[in-house]
Order: sequence, then structure tokens, then C-alpha cells
Amino acid sequence: MAKVSSSLVINRSVEEVYDKAKDIEKLATFLPDIKEVKVLSQEGSVVDSFWRGEFQGREIKWKERDFWDEEGKECRFSLIEGDFKQYEGAWRFREEGEDKTRVELEIEYDLGIPLVGALISKFLKKVMEDNAQAMLKALQEVVEG
Repeated sequence: MAKVSSSLVINRSVEEVYDKAKDIEKLATFLPDIKEVKVLSQEGSVVDSFWRGEFQGREIKWKERDFWDEEGKECRFSLIEGDFKQYEGAWRFREEGEDKTRVELEIEYDLGIPLVGALISKFLKKVMEDNAQAMLKALQEVVEG
């Protein structure tokens, strides 16, 4: 399983950034590779959602479960089912100064594609890193306007 990490500072309070991040349907409208996100159910801090996007010209779909930790200002997510073999990770929201929040996104994944070699593996990792950064930038756009 491969892993990517990315972070970004957003010029708002931890509470505001965390609250906006929980609106995953709105956040997804700012992601160019995501075509649809739908909340399927929500029970307390646990949210199940359906995602449909595009990866290298191929449609991908998956369902994930998010565990929102209000006290710790984190969200852990994991694959329920879908086109990934494995997909999980965490969002972390940390104070970085007055009205500044560092958002960290960590994703562990296995696309279930038999890798031919190191070159393809590096390419896929770069694509996943770009997607992680795009998610952070989308959150920044939602929060900062």
C-alpha cells in the first residue's frame, strides 16, 4: 500500500475550517476530478458517502466512511467498497497561529492495478499527491472564498 501526505495553511480558525470541511458535498464541487459526492447516511459523527470521479480518464466510484472527531479536530476515513483495493486516511486540523489552521491530509491507497515497475508506481503516487493537494486547495477555496 502506498501513502501520500500533504498540508496547507488556511487563514481561518480551526473551528471554522473544521466545520466547513464536514460539508463534503460542497467541498466536492471545487474538485475538478470529482463528479459527484452524496452523503448516504449520518449517525452522530459517522458519515457514509458515495464518491464518483475520474482517474486518468477512467471513471472510479467508491463508498467511504468518515469518523469526525470534534474534540481532536480530525477526520479518519476508510473505504467501504468501490474501485480502490484499499483507501483510507485522515484529515487533521491544527492551530498554526491566530486565525490560521494547518490542514494535513494523509492518504493510504492501493488502486488494485498490478504495477509493472517503479516508473508507473512513481507516476501513480504523483497523481495521488496532486489529488491530495487539490483537495486541500478546494477546502481553502470554500473557507477563504
